[in-house]
Amino acid sequence: MGKNTIFYFLLFFFLFGYSYSYSNSYSKECKQKIVCLNSMVIIEKMPEFSTAQRELDRISKIHENILDKLAKEFHKKAEKFQKNKNPILKKELEILQARAHAYQKTAADDLTKNQNKLLNPIYKRIEKAIHKVIEKDKNIIRVDDCSPGKGVLVNKGKDITEEVKKELGI
Repeated sequence: MGKNTIFYFLLFFFLFGYSYSYSNSYSKECKQKIVCLNSMVIIEKMPEFSTAQRELDRISKIHENILDKLAKEFHKKAEKFQKNKNPILKKELEILQARAHAYQKTAADDLTKNQNKLLNPIYKRIEKAIHKVIEKDKNIIRVDDCSPGKGVLVNKGKDITEEVKKELGI
C-alpha cells in the first residue's frame, strides 16, 4: 500500500506541476498579439511611391513606344509580303519578329530591374518602421497584411497601420 501511495503522490505532483507550468505558459501567450497592417494605405501615402510609380510609368511608356514601332514595321512588311510573296521579305519578317520578341524580354527585364531599384528602398523603410512599432510593443508576435486581396479576411488583431504611418512621418 505504501508503494501505491508514493506512486499516486508522485503522479499527482507531476500532473499538478505540468498543469501549473501549462497555465503559466498559456497566460504568457495570451499577452502576445497578432496585429494587422494595411500596406496599401501606407504605400499610397508615401511620396516616394508616387515618384517611383511615375518613373516606372515613364520607362514602361518608352518600351511600349519601341514595341509599337516594331509592330508597325512588321505589319508594313507583312502587307508587302502578302502582295508579292517575296522570300527575302519573308526572311525579314522572321528577323523582325525575333527582334520584337527579344525586345519584349529586354523590356520586361528592364522594368523588373527598375521596379526593384525604385521600390525596394521604400519597402525596407516600411519594414524598419514596422520593427520600430514592434519594439515599442513587445507583445506583438506577428503582423499580417490586411490590405484588400492579401488573403486575410478577418483579423481581430490590433491594426497598427496608423502607428507605422506615424513612424514614417506620413
